[in-house]
Amino acid sequence: MKKKKTLIISVVVLVVIIFALSMNIFVMQKLIKTYTYTELEYRGYTTQDISEIKIKHSYLNRILSYNEWIISVEFKKEPGILFQFAYRDDKIIFEGVSSEPMLNKEEILDYSERFKNGTLLRK
Repeated sequence: MKKKKTLIISVVVLVVIIFALSMNIFVMQKLIKTYTYTELEYRGYTTQDISEIKIKHSYLNRILSYNEWIISVEFKKEPGILFQFAYRDDKIIFEGVSSEPMLNKEEILDYSERFKNGTLLRK
């Protein structure tokens, strides 16, 4: 009887912890999305310029000392080109550019520089 009660309490505690962690991720994703829009607006891009923002979280990355939060931004005028950011130390940090198929080195540098100086969407 005592083992059964301990097992039930352990399961309830585990469910509560998993629920709390899930809610934390959900709330943080919303905050990070808002911070990302703010960072992009600061760099001269508007909400209408953005096609999609994807935010991924990984506890394993945190354990392995990688970026816990990875953000991908796609602009309407540059479909297929993803601008990668990380959220750490309460900041949105530009990490680089990626695409499928892979861009060459010059294209990556060109996109990165145009993004950083705010001329990406001007043509």
